[in-house]
Order: sequence, then C-alpha cells, then structure tokens
Amino acid sequence: MNQSKQRCLIVAVDGPAGSGKSSVCSKACKRLGWTYVNTGFLYRAVAYICGVRQIPLNASEKLGVVIDDFMQSLIWDPETQAVWFQGENISTHLYTDQAGKDASLIATNRLVREKLLPLQRDLARRSPVGSIVDGRDIGTVVFPDADLKVFLTASIDERARRRIRQLKDGAHVTPEELDTIRTSIAERDKQDAARDVAPLIQAPDAILLDTSELDMNGTIDALVSLIRARNLV
Repeated sequence: MNQSKQRCLIVAVDGPAGSGKSSVCSKACKRLGWTYVNTGFLYRAVAYICGVRQIPLNASEKLGVVIDDFMQSLIWDPETQAVWFQGENISTHLYTDQAGKDASLIATNRLVREKLLPLQRDLARRSPVGSIVDGRDIGTVVFPDADLKVFLTASIDERARRRIRQLKDGAHVTPEELDTIRTSIAERDKQDAARDVAPLIQAPDAILLDTSELDMNGTIDALVSLIRARNLV
C-alpha cells in the first residue's frame, strides 16, 4: 500500500441487481485483507424489520423510527457479514429475492437514504487499511471522493442466470424460472434508475467493468488489478 496514505482507502463499486457485486467485492477484500461493506444489506435489513413489525414500506415516519432502532442496536461482523438486530442474527432473511425488491422500494425514500448515509460511511471507515463498498449510489453520493470508482455490470440475461444459480444453489433451472427472474431484475433496474433520490447511474469518473464474459475469478482479478493500478495496495 502507498504508505503516504494514512486514512482508510475507499473503493466504490456500483452496479445493477445481479451484477455480482457482493460475491466479487467480498472475495476481493479477502484477497487484499480489506473490509467489505455491503450497503444493500442495510436497506434489506430495514425492509425486513418493517415486515416483522407489519409497517408499510411507504410509511416514512414509522420507517424513521425503525432506522433509529436499527442503528442503535445493530451489530455487524465485517468478517462474516452477519447482521444482528436486538440480539437476533437476521442475515439469512436478507438474501431472498423479496428482500431485494423491498430494499429497492424503500431506497426510493429520501428519509431512508439520508438516515442510512452516515452509517454506511462509518462502517467503511472503520477499516484500518481499506474498504470496498458496494451499492447503487456509492460513487455518486456515499463516497463521491472515493480513491477508485468502478461500475460493475453484465447483460440482463447473464445477471438473471447468476441470480437464479444463487437462489437455487446449483439446482436445475426451468426456462419459466429464468424468465421470472429476468423480469424481476428488469423491474428493479427501472426502479433503481428512475428514482428521484440517488438513482443508479455510473459516476462520470467510474471505470466500467462489464463482466458478461468473465467468470467469478476473472472478475475478481479484474477488480484487484484496477485497485493495484491506482497504487492503493
């Protein structure tokens, strides 16, 4: 690492649903000895808690209370990415397709984004070396001055295949299931890009990394190479 830098280094990775951000960024961090921060999990967690409390996802005032409770009792393990809320490990509830849809919905709420913004920054800056932070607006809003910005994407067909492989853990996939996931991803793409608050866009100074033709290891290699090229490690 460049020894002249004493602060925590930040790599911002944005991209649409199913682009492989979580898997790629977490494995790249393990290779580098950095901290991985999955900001999507924060939105998923808030949406999950709302579901448990039977709070409508469009109830802004009640959403604010949920986020305050969440921030006060959150325990986050950067090694395992486990999320604990009020003594319960809620991580397994955050991987479902429904959790992703609900997170995308509450992410359109300005209050939610404003309240979660300082938490995202705090989690990333806890690292003694560097953090890779992924999400939808990391390079444009959360860390506009990141040391490196990457926009990770892939074709919608490839993203659908990856997502359903993750959900079914290698089980046989029918054409109907693939179509359902493709439609779901397309809807999330539209919602994320069209929202008024922090829409999903590629930052002007972000490097585009299209992984449609890359496997997992190839994508990790590409991301790590970009980080090394900036003399961040």
